[in-house]
Amino acid sequence: MSGFLNRSFSRREKGLLLLLVVVLLVGLYFKLVHYPIVSRMEEIEAETEETLDAQAVADVRLGIYNDMSAELEEIFAMPAEDITEMPAYDNEATLMGYLNYIFAGTDQNLNISKVQNGNIWERNVRFSFTARSYAQARGVITDLTHTGYRSLLDSLSFAPSGGEEGEGIETGELTVSGSITFYELAN
Repeated sequence: MSGFLNRSFSRREKGLLLLLVVVLLVGLYFKLVHYPIVSRMEEIEAETEETLDAQAVADVRLGIYNDMSAELEEIFAMPAEDITEMPAYDNEATLMGYLNYIFAGTDQNLNISKVQNGNIWERNVRFSFTARSYAQARGVITDLTHTGYRSLLDSLSFAPSGGEEGEGIETGELTVSGSITFYELAN
């Protein structure tokens, strides 16, 4: 065996050994340098995409926060009598007291329904009434929309009750109908 190591290699054997060393070095380079770098670059790219996605979500949240802050500032800048509250569910008895007071002196018809939408209860009041004059009808609608509770007037129509030719809403009795939704906060 000692004779094997002391012998000189032929040109062909030296070329094959050199080729083998080059192949081993290239293999080691790819295994120890190239593939780890490519793998780490792919990880960095994925982390960058995740960071950009998180930043986009944060930007959206910041926009929502800024909108809410502006809305709160607008609400706090309002006169106290224009600020409404969202009462806790079930506010029907108090609301009915207000409605009876508002529609007193009119021939009214009320239809009340409610539906829950998430943690908000929507109490829809469809109404129709006969008013002696436009001023009375306008007063009832003003009182109805200024109860102090969060509400949205969905529809409203005025029509002369008599149906006589040439009669407008400014003179004579009026039939008023519409729909308003009051909002209540579920517990």
